[in-house]
Amino acid sequence: MTIYLLVGFIGLGLLFVSLIAGEFLDGILDFGGGWFSGAAIAAFVSAFGFCAALAESSDLGTPATLALGIAAGALVAGLTGWLTRMLKNGATDETPRTTDVLGYDGVVVSSIPDSGFGVVSISVGGHLTRLNARALEPIESGSRVTVVGVLSPTAVSVARL
Repeated sequence: MTIYLLVGFIGLGLLFVSLIAGEFLDGILDFGGGWFSGAAIAAFVSAFGFCAALAESSDLGTPATLALGIAAGALVAGLTGWLTRMLKNGATDETPRTTDVLGYDGVVVSSIPDSGFGVVSISVGGHLTRLNARALEPIESGSRVTVVGVLSPTAVSVARL
């Protein structure tokens, strides 16, 4: 049983190393489309060792102990491989751009003068964005506005709501 526990702890150590230095080891250990990543191999070794130790403590015999260890290791490695593939291939949202704020409503933070720029705060995708703003008429601070045009990457034109 001691050897199986040692194998389980070695697997945990490998899993820890693959989590910390995964970017360095992925090029060496990745084959099979990500199913055999460093994390999946470490998960197999760890699950094999601990499950085999548990089976041996139940006096199941060597063939059953090895079979249960391999089955548990394959199950945990498959789950780990699937999870790491899902995380690596997961979609992310694009970074919002100034052109994305057209039609959005916002609040004037710094008053917009007749012939100059003020500042508006606009919520885009849950993120507050502050942009310089110009309007056809003076708009005081705290007024609600809508974005009607984009002047530059940092400036928009707005109209009172």
